[in-house]
Amino acid sequence: MTAPISISVFHQWLLDEASSNSSACAIILHVAESRPADRLIHEITDYLNEYDDDGDGRWLPATPELVSNVANDPNHRRLLGMSDRPAEAADDDVGELQKTLRALGNRGHVVLRSAGMMEDALETSYTFRAGVGNADEITHNCHIILNPDLMNQKCIAHIIGDVFLEWLHCETRRDALIHDIR
Repeated sequence: MTAPISISVFHQWLLDEASSNSSACAIILHVAESRPADRLIHEITDYLNEYDDDGDGRWLPATPELVSNVANDPNHRRLLGMSDRPAEAADDDVGELQKTLRALGNRGHVVLRSAGMMEDALETSYTFRAGVGNADEITHNCHIILNPDLMNQKCIAHIIGDVFLEWLHCETRRDALIHDIR
């Protein structure tokens, strides 16, 4: 089992400068509620830290613990460009957690669970969406949907990572991004 991400690693990730917007993407997992996602988030992150040469080992797993820590720490919020947390917000305030997920996702090099995020919460040209569950359980548009009941569980993170890297380096997508920037 993968060790939990430490806050010092979070600081290192945040202070690293993203090499480019085209490589600083986020992966959003749309996982059926009945299925655990934390382990998969770590496995995808580990895979990308090993095989994404452009990522330089900066992929961060946005687990619920890390998101909660960042959402509740004024210094972390400021580093992400977020306003101070309202005094009346509870530690598990869904709105604040979603704002934190959005800020982490927009920073890039992060794998996170959807957590009911609205479709337009992140810049879609820099966001890869993967669904894990039966096709009728995944209600969002995804680049890939994998049914974990039909495959070896150890393959899921590798498949998502490989398909993401193909999508990331697809010439048609990169040409469209360059055209949009101009």
